[in-house]
Amino acid sequence: MKTDSRIVWDMDLINRYDLSGPRYTSYPTAVQFDPNLSSTSLVSQGQSTADRSAPLSLYVHIPFCAHVCYYCACNKVITRNRDRAQPYLDTVYREMEQLSQWYSDDRLVDQLHWGGGTPTFISDEQMFELMSALRKNFNLRNDDQGDYSIEIDPREASPNTLEVLRKAGFNRISLGVQDLDQKVQEAVNRVQPLEQTQAS
Repeated sequence: MKTDSRIVWDMDLINRYDLSGPRYTSYPTAVQFDPNLSSTSLVSQGQSTADRSAPLSLYVHIPFCAHVCYYCACNKVITRNRDRAQPYLDTVYREMEQLSQWYSDDRLVDQLHWGGGTPTFISDEQMFELMSALRKNFNLRNDDQGDYSIEIDPREASPNTLEVLRKAGFNRISLGVQDLDQKVQEAVNRVQPLEQTQAS
């Protein structure tokens, strides 16, 4: 039996994302790097220029990867030792608490993104713990109206990963696919068969 493989385009969804979004691949964003700006000045400038009535966009960086992808220039730690994640997360929680005092003012978080590295490197329990810490320190939405997104490496996704992510509060995922040609995958050290991606 042949299945219908036609692509159905959701024009409402396309129109919703047909605009420039935040650049959250680095913080501060690359265009704002200034070697003369001290950490104290950075915080002061951030506080003085923040629109206290505007919603927040948050980015959480999970730098760990079990495998190195040769094309990747992101800040990352290559390790298979999953125990390295908790000390990092504990530091993130302390920073989160400080940042919420500086910038939050109970502002609604309309955009949340976890990137990496490989965010699904951390355990399911750590994902719930991290989302709980975010909810404690920031005003996260509960109505699915915001964009709460996470990057997924299908090689790091178990059969129940999407269910866990949905329970944690995500409503959007980004699947990492560099190329479908196996020779290219081997060249960039990212062997990821199409079937594995489709399963995710």
